[in-house]
Formats: sequence, C-alpha cells, structure tokens
Amino acid sequence: MVVLLGTGGLVLQLNRVYIQQQQSRLADKGQFFQREFSATARVTTTKLKQLQEQTHVKVAVFDARNHLLFPAGGPHADLIDSVIEFQAKPNAGKSEQLRVAGHSQTAYLFRQKPLTFVLYTPQQNLWQPFWWQGVALLGALCGLAGLSGLIFAGYVYCERRSLRRVQQQLRQIGKQQPPAPVLLKPSDHYYALEQTIAQVNQQFQAQVALAKNERRNFTRFIDHLTIGVLLLDIQGQVIAHNAAAAKMLDQTISRVPHSYLNDVHDFTLSRLIKQAFATEKSQHAAIKLVPEPERYLDVNVVWMKRQTVTSTYQVAVLLYDMTAVKQIQQMQLDFVSNVSHELKTPVTSISGFAETLLAGAQDDPKARQEFLEIINTESKRLAALIQDIIALSRGQQQPARLETVALRPTIEKLLVPLQQTIRQKQIHVQLNVAQSAKLMTDRQKFEQIVKNLIINALVYNRTTGQLTITAYPQKNGWQLDFNDTGLGIGADDQKRIFERFYRVDKARSRHQGGTGLGLAIVHNLVTILGGKIQVTSQLGVGSTFSLYFPEKPQAVKLTKN
Repeated sequence: MVVLLGTGGLVLQLNRVYIQQQQSRLADKGQFFQREFSATARVTTTKLKQLQEQTHVKVAVFDARNHLLFPAGGPHADLIDSVIEFQAKPNAGKSEQLRVAGHSQTAYLFRQKPLTFVLYTPQQNLWQPFWWQGVALLGALCGLAGLSGLIFAGYVYCERRSLRRVQQQLRQIGKQQPPAPVLLKPSDHYYALEQTIAQVNQQFQAQVALAKNERRNFTRFIDHLTIGVLLLDIQGQVIAHNAAAAKMLDQTISRVPHSYLNDVHDFTLSRLIKQAFATEKSQHAAIKLVPEPERYLDVNVVWMKRQTVTSTYQVAVLLYDMTAVKQIQQMQLDFVSNVSHELKTPVTSISGFAETLLAGAQDDPKARQEFLEIINTESKRLAALIQDIIALSRGQQQPARLETVALRPTIEKLLVPLQQTIRQKQIHVQLNVAQSAKLMTDRQKFEQIVKNLIINALVYNRTTGQLTITAYPQKNGWQLDFNDTGLGIGADDQKRIFERFYRVDKARSRHQGGTGLGLAIVHNLVTILGGKIQVTSQLGVGSTFSLYFPEKPQAVKLTKN
C-alpha cells in the first residue's frame, strides 16, 4: 500500500512538470505570434493559418467587443469569459488552464489593439500515450488482487464466524440471558477466549444474583422504616423509595426511574435537593407542606460521596414527619396557657377579696359575708380545677385494669350522691339499662366517664328537664347514650366540645362551677379504653352523648401531652 501511494505521488509530480513544460512551450509560441504581428500591423486570415500550421497551435481572434473574428463560426464560446477578464487588464500575455468545448486546454492570451489573440492547444497528461498499456496492466493487477482478496476473504470469513459466535455469547451475557454454548475446536484461535468467557459468565451470574438479593433486602428494609426515603442517582432520577415517603408527599411514586420533580411539588423541598446537587453538600431544613393535609417535615438531603464510578446512589432524601410532634408542642403550649389563665382567675379573686377584707371591709358584716362566700366559691372552683387536671394526667399515665362491670348497678350507684341536685332541679332520670348488661373495662375509668357525663347533663339541663341513659348491644360491643333536655350545643361548638378548657358559654359555665375539662377527661378516658364518643345536639332542645365500648377492648396508651 505504501509503495502504491509513493508511486502514485511520483507519477502525479512528473505529470505536473510535464504540463508546466507544455505551458512553457505554448508561451514561447505566443511570444512568437506577438513578434510576428508587431512587425506587421496587418493581420490576415492567410497569415493566421500559416502560423497555425507552423506552430501546431489553434488561434482565436476577438475584436474589442469580444466578437469572434477568426476562425469564423468556431465553437469558442467558452473562451469569452477569459477574454473579457483579460481585456480588463494591462496589455500583457499570460498562460492559464481553460475549459473549451468540454476538453481541458492550455491557452495563451495577448492583446494587439484592437484585437485579442488566444492561442490554445489540448492539454495532454504524461500517461496518455501509454493509456491502453496502463489499462491492461491495471486489469492484470486487479485480477491478481481479486484472487488474493478472495483467498483472504475465505480466511477472514472463517475467523469472523468464530468471532461472531463469541460476540453473540457476550451479548447474551450483557443482557443477563443464559448464553448459548459455543462449540469451537481446540485448534480454533478463539477457543481459549471462549473458555475464559464461560468462566467469567459463571462468576457474573453469581454476582448478579447476589446484587438482586441485596437490592430486594434493601428495598424491604427501607419499606419498614417510618421515615420517608428517596434515593436519587447522579442525574436526579428516583431509583428507590419507600411507602412512608409516598405517604408524606401524598404521591403515587413509580418504581421505574424518573425525575424527582415528578414527585416533589413543594418548592422548598425541591430547592433543597437542587442545592445538594449544585454544592455537593448535604442540606437540612424544617418545612411545612401545603395544601391540606398540612404536614411538618424535618428534611435531610444527604450528599453521598461515590465510592466507585458505578455507584448507584448519589443523594438520599430523608423525611421525618414532625406533624404529631408539632401538634403535641402546640397542645402543650395551649394547655399551659389555659391552665395559667384558669388558675389565675380564682387565685386573683381570692387574693383580691382577701386584701379587701384586710383593708377594713371585715368590719362590715354584710360585706364580710359576701366576700367570704366569694372566696369559698372560688376556692372550691380552684380545687375542682386542680382535681380535674390531676385526673386528666392520671388517666393518661395509669394503664387500664380490665374487669367485668355490670352496667346498671354501676350507674345506679353513681346516681346516689347526685340525688340532691336531681331533686333541686326536678329532673326526671330514666335508666334504660338491662340488669344483665355487662362490659369488660376498667371500672375506675368507666365510673369517671359516666359520672362526668351525668353531672354535665344535670348542671346544664333545664329545671323539670329529663335525663335518659340507654345501653344496648352493638356489634362486638355496647353503646351508651346520655340524652338530656338542656340548652343544646351549636354545630360549630360541637367540633371543639372535647377540647381542654373549651366552654360553649364561658360565663354560664363558670357560674355553674365548670372547669372546662370534664368532657376532655371523658374523651381521653374513652379513647384509652379503646372506645369512641360523639355528640349530637340542637340548640334549645338538648344533647345526646353516644359512647361505644368494645367487648374485648385493647387499651390505648395516649401520648402524654
């Protein structure tokens, strides 16, 4: 190949020199024409023909308007552009390559005012005299090359057939498919390679099986985590997640790798992830997800250094649901604020009236009696408030002690100490509870629930009103209804009636000695016993508190708040 290229280059160089010599000879003949026509001003057709035959060149003569004068009617239209270009230059001769009538020509142009002379001759390459001999030689060489190529192609075909078999085996391994066996002779060049590939494939399949097993175990592990987990690759594709993350983001997350932006619609969270990729540093923030349901999340976007180029995970997004903690914190703040306010009111009254008595009001019997009664009332209210707070705390701390409780005797026992209030307000109490009705529950907590509901129904009932207590079996449990004919509760107030220190009518509640904790205590105790409570009420008609207790309760331990 190198020899052929070198020979070709040498021939082209010699051909270039040969053409330059032709141009030089044409230039000499052109100068001869110039001398002949400068010696005589007369240019005749006869003279031109004689010079053509003498110099063996062709001549074309154009006038100042580029009209062909000699030879008349000749096919020299292709010379017009070069003549026009030449006319625009100073009077001098030049040699250049032209295309005339589809053939390569060597031409010489000069001007003898007002005429322009063009001398041209066919350009001949170095090899043109030996053209047919060259064609024959080239044919022989091509035949020899073809025969050699045919022999070589047969050899290459055999080699490639073995190579294709090995390549097919490698492709199947790459697709994690069982490779077809390649039966090669021991003398084959690729036999040793095929044996090595078979060994590597066995090791590769073992590694793939191990990796799949580890990935399944890892996915199973993160699915059991209570924190949300999103694992992203270097391109920001979600390649693994758990159910907690889908729940916190309120999204159905696909198992197919996809952009995290498909699942993360919160601006703050997406910005944290983007900053982690931009800075290659971990990010942390507490965020609030909106709209409903509101969630408070503690977010850690962890940038993981890649141990190898093939490492899959790049960023771990860890989501901690702090909603319950936030709610508990807010409840604690509200509880402390409400307790402080509720304690402050009776303490301020007691302190104020005591100071008034000490300041001299004790000398006035009427004022002294009035102030002492107020102090006594506020003291009882303060004691009741403290007792309710203790009961609320104790109910959450003490575990339920389950035993069989007869419903009717228990309710009748709780009504005994309340007979004076019942007689004073002339309230008719109707008990629709069978003697055989029994419930597995915590006696102390159950009695406190019933007592609070009865007291609540008596205190806020109208004079000559009615209280009906009904118990009837439900599926897997019992339902107790406490129906009164009292003031009733508005629809908006019903939503908050079980909140601590919430009162429908604060002035009336304080006047009746209420602390605002009775129904909150009832709600907590019912929940601890695994039951449910709800209220239905109508203003001016009355209220019904419905409780459901399961036959086999599983006591619930409330978070201390």
